Parts: sequence; C-alpha cells; structure tokens
Amino acid sequence: MRPTTRFLLGSVAVALCGLLAACSSDVSAVLPPGHLATGARVAVIGDSITIGHGLPTDQAWPELLAARQHLRLTDLGCDGAGMLAEGDDQCTATDEGLAEEAASLHPDVVVLQASSNDLGQDDDALDGAAEQLVAEVRRLLPRARIVGLSAVWDQDAPPGQLAAVSAALRTAVTGVGGSWLDLGQPLRGHAGWMQSDDVHPTARGQRALLTAVTGALDRHHERW
Repeated sequence: MRPTTRFLLGSVAVALCGLLAACSSDVSAVLPPGHLATGARVAVIGDSITIGHGLPTDQAWPELLAARQHLRLTDLGCDGAGMLAEGDDQCTATDEGLAEEAASLHPDVVVLQASSNDLGQDDDALDGAAEQLVAEVRRLLPRARIVGLSAVWDQDAPPGQLAAVSAALRTAVTGVGGSWLDLGQPLRGHAGWMQSDDVHPTARGQRALLTAVTGALDRHHERW
C-alpha cells in the first residue's frame, strides 16, 4: 500500500461549480440547478493533495478553482486525513472532524473528497464512516449543497480497494441528494506530473486535476 498521504484525488472540486445548485439561501429560490452564484462560500474537505502539498498554495486545484469561479473558498485539506484515517501533526483530524470546522464557516457548498489514506480499512467500516460523515455534514449544514469526488491515484494503476473507498462515499452523498463526480484517473501514465515522492502532483498535475473536474461537469451537462 502506498503512503497514507497518497490522495485519491477525487480532486475535483471543480465539480463544485457546475454541480452546485444555487449556493446561497438568498438566491436558492431563483437559480436553477447547475448555476453557482459568484462569491459563493465553498469549503473543501480533503487531504494533502487538496492543499497542494509541496507547492505554493495558489497552485492547488481548489485555489485554481476559486480564482476561476470567483468563489470564497476555504481549503480544509489535511495531510493524511480520510473518512477513517486521522490526519498528520498539523490537524490530527478525520474528515468528520474537518466537517465541524467547515460548518463554522457557514458554506453554501461542501466538497468531500475520497482519499487513498483510507486504503487498508475494512470495507464495512468505510461504508459506515462515509454514511456518518455525510449525515454529520447534513446535520450541521442542512441547506448546504454537498458534492462528492471520486478517489484518484498517481501515475500507476490504482489498487483494487480504491474503487471501494469511492463507492462508499458516493453511496452516502447521493443518498442525501448530493452530487457525485467521477474524475477517472487523470494522473495515470504521467510520471512527469508527480513530485519526487511519487505521491503528490506537481503544478502540472494539479492543473490536470482541475481539467478532470471540468470534464466531469461537462459529462453531467452542468453549466458554469
């Protein structure tokens, strides 16, 4: 198994934009699904890939997304975090703990990324953790839009359990009426898009993740 910091990038939060239905309570009655209000508040929960480990902050895909869509975005990525896996020194939290932090920001949209940090966990435990995570987000933020992102691997073929990690989150997110984006494996076959640790994407890899999100939005026929 790869280091727990290996993110599956569901990277995508770019998903946000297209999938997001009206983002603030003030406009939710007039904006149809697929529209994201300028200045919407967005919280992204993920791991080290989400925060652009090893890169300047503005090169991480959530920041690229925020700049493009003029969003008020807070990146709550935490090295090592997952639905069951606890993050490293700086946050020592699971995704559920990060959800509590996200709630304090009163976001219009919450993006949840599946993570390879959960590889090696029992599948039934993953199902339960995903359900609990999404239920907690819904409890804390009953009006927020929830968007889930699939797990993404590196330049190599992903391990078999990666699909199960994504499936657990997908079932939980769609079960509460949230949106799901399948990003595929945008980094596969591109060793040059990975940093020397073979775990975290370079700036080029982060842009590829952004493109993957855009493609997922197109497949859902969502408008930006």
